[in-house]
Amino acid sequence: MTTSAACSVLEAPLNIALTLVEAQGSPGLLRRLAALGIRRGHRLEVVLATAGGGRVVSLGDSRLALGRDLAAALMVQPR
Repeated sequence: MTTSAACSVLEAPLNIALTLVEAQGSPGLLRRLAALGIRRGHRLEVVLATAGGGRVVSLGDSRLALGRDLAAALMVQPR
């Protein structure tokens, strides 16, 4: 991943500071993500890739488990 190219959370390297640049999904999903603290411009870090293809992301002091489809819908760039 180059320093300016966006990729999905699914493709992002582990333990690198990232910024969410886009979330793709239904309006209901986007509201749910916002309620969980996943908003455009926020910092996150992928801390674990699960055996089923999901990801665990760190958002401040919280960690969230994301399924493979949701991780693919969140676009990030290195900070």
